[in-house]
Amino acid sequence: MKNFSLILIISLIIIGVVFNIFMINYIYKNSIYRDIKLKKELEKINTIENDFKDKRYSSNIIYTSSDATIIKVIFSNNIEGVIIQEE
Repeated sequence: MKNFSLILIISLIIIGVVFNIFMINYIYKNSIYRDIKLKKELEKINTIENDFKDKRYSSNIIYTSSDATIIKVIFSNNIEGVIIQEE
């Protein structure tokens, strides 16, 4: 009977260690990795906003009418956007 309780305790310790390793990996992916990805995306947005403010982009008129004009904008890092100018 003592052997079964010892085996049970050891198996519970092993299961606890494996669960903790899994949870640490989950926490890393959902907190630290997301923060790193968010910072990179914010840097991209800031560079696009600065390029737009300084007019460092190429533009093509896609559609024009008496009510509105649609302009396609291409930035230096190959990100595209659309500007709609209502008249």
